[in-house]
Amino acid sequence: MSYVSHASSRAAAGNTVTNGFRNVLKYREMILAMAARDLQSRYAGTFGGIIWAFVHPLAIVCIFYCVFALGFRAQGPGNIPFILWFVCGLTPWYYFNETLQAITNSITANAYLVSKTVFPTEMLPLIYIVSGLFPHFVFMLALGAMVAVFHLPFFPERLLILYYLSCTMVLLLGLGWLFAALQVFYRDLAQGLTISLNMWFWLTPIVWPQTLVPQAYHRLMEANPIYYIVQGYRGLLIYPRPVWPTCHETLAFWLTALTLLAAGALVFRQLKPEFADVV
Repeated sequence: MSYVSHASSRAAAGNTVTNGFRNVLKYREMILAMAARDLQSRYAGTFGGIIWAFVHPLAIVCIFYCVFALGFRAQGPGNIPFILWFVCGLTPWYYFNETLQAITNSITANAYLVSKTVFPTEMLPLIYIVSGLFPHFVFMLALGAMVAVFHLPFFPERLLILYYLSCTMVLLLGLGWLFAALQVFYRDLAQGLTISLNMWFWLTPIVWPQTLVPQAYHRLMEANPIYYIVQGYRGLLIYPRPVWPTCHETLAFWLTALTLLAAGALVFRQLKPEFADVV
């Protein structure tokens, strides 16, 4: 009986994921339009407008640079300048952090859409994943300028950074479906998530080098999916030649990401019928 239950749960999760990707193609124009509207609404009514999308990331970089590079005289591993090493790690984290917080509130913030039975609510997290790409693009421009300033050579493999961006989006979708569905019923989740993400930031080697962690704990650190993404960005962008993750690290990441994707899809599907009554 238990085996049948688990099998049906896996099938339900698989169907939700499959239907989700079909809806992406079906509603792609709507997703892009709503993502553009979300991006505009973030800066509506401000004098700076879209300029704030550039100012905010640059301000974060300047603050951390002044504190760690100038204040604590921190150095990147090897001969890599700290500012280049740090910004390369911060770039995927900023996208993940900001987007996941926005996705968590995606159902409660769009109650008027949830009440419309024809609207596919599972698409709401994707809207924020897409709209978050613009600030990420700003970070990538700054990072590209740094790579040029420090005279790092260009090689075609650097374009495979899109693979790690895809990894981030899959991880966001799985966690997003899970947290957005639970946030409808447990409104404290978003507050707890903010604290958890702050802890997650400092547990990930973004500001500090992974060499500080004893070798015995490296496998534990590899269980952090953001570690795989951060190291992937750095491996492709800030070294003279590409540095690839091990097969074990890649397998561990995708096992975690796909498990979260299936779990998020299953929870979202089971709770979705109750959204309209609660929001």
